[in-house]
Amino acid sequence: MDLILMRHGIAEERQVFAKKNLEDHLRPLTLKGRKKIQKISIQLTEWFEHADLIVSSPFVRARQTAEVVSQIFFDTKVVEAAELVPSSPPQAFKRWLRAHADQHQRIIVVGHEPQLSVFATFLITGEVEPILELKKGGVLCLKVASFKNIAAGTARLTWLLQPHQILG
Repeated sequence: MDLILMRHGIAEERQVFAKKNLEDHLRPLTLKGRKKIQKISIQLTEWFEHADLIVSSPFVRARQTAEVVSQIFFDTKVVEAAELVPSSPPQAFKRWLRAHADQHQRIIVVGHEPQLSVFATFLITGEVEPILELKKGGVLCLKVASFKNIAAGTARLTWLLQPHQILG
């Protein structure tokens, strides 16, 4: 089974957005961010025909990224998981996968750094000190035996690509 982790696209600058007196979780993608995610998603369809489910952080920039990915993957269903907010521990999303994803073969997860790198490291090594990093729009693929029985130290990293590697 494939667990594909994608960092959200380029969002409005944190400091500029803060001047609007809005909370960071409301920060949206920029037009450039949307366009890059579209191109990255199109490239992903060259490697994967389909995705069974797209799971997103509830933050606006992640949800918007997931919606763009969904459009490219023929309207694959998008669900939100609070367990993908940046401060969430990796064990929380592991429990979410066990509870909600057992009938799926390929899941795309859209979230944030460093949470995605911590989660990937946790699944690969069982540790929580990240051994990798995703740039905005970066994607990695983990092989897991089962989402129902996913556990620390049981995943295998098959590839990790940053946006410049995908887009050339």
